[in-house]
Amino acid sequence: MITETRITWRNGFRLNNRPVMAADIRPIFEERRTAAIWEHYEQLKAELRAENLDADAYQAACLRIADALGI
Repeated sequence: MITETRITWRNGFRLNNRPVMAADIRPIFEERRTAAIWEHYEQLKAELRAENLDADAYQAACLRIADALGI
């Protein structure tokens, strides 16, 4: 789950109004990027479910989506 954090750039990176190094916020950006990819994957799977595909076609489509997203 993504926690509420505020990252700003004001003469350097700031995390919740405290100065931090880029290395301190890199994991936060990576978590957000990963969460966005998985959210997109789940959204595309939901669209596939609406198409009422058989099990083999659904599995193949999910694998193609995962490959395209790099997961």
